[in-house]
Amino acid sequence: MTDTYKFPGGNDVKVVRKDDIINTINCNIVDKEVALAIVKQCEVDAANFLRKGRWTGIPFMGSIKVPDVVKMSNTPEQKQLIDDAIHTVTNEQFVMFRRELAYNNEKRVKATRYYNYVLSMAVAKNRNLFKKLCKEKGVGYARIHFFLISSITAIENEYVPVEDENGNY
Repeated sequence: MTDTYKFPGGNDVKVVRKDDIINTINCNIVDKEVALAIVKQCEVDAANFLRKGRWTGIPFMGSIKVPDVVKMSNTPEQKQLIDDAIHTVTNEQFVMFRRELAYNNEKRVKATRYYNYVLSMAVAKNRNLFKKLCKEKGVGYARIHFFLISSITAIENEYVPVEDENGNY
């Protein structure tokens, strides 16, 4: 039983169950064990990609990505921090700790995304200078230099000189 759903934008999405796939295999493929092995391997590959934190594509469905916040919370440093918190705080404090940790991770991901965006725009405008700085001073220096230069904003300040008692400005 294939169900068709209409999504905004006029896209039709067909939802197919495992039984439908097996029925299709029965009708079209002679060696069913090979076809089932292919389907099983696709499932295993998708699960492995998700475990590694990479994007995975599922035919007729789209792609799935593990959010950066979840990847960040699975780092060894944060796992150790969470384990230490489990043993030292109460349940209510632990819930608040996890919320604060997730909020901080989200802020870090946003800051990193903004940094990469600004840097990519600056490098795109000055690619030759970026390459020259990378060769001369290193990639880290070039990245920071371009981010800082592109982040500078002009402040228009109307300076009015003040005269002191002696008539000096």
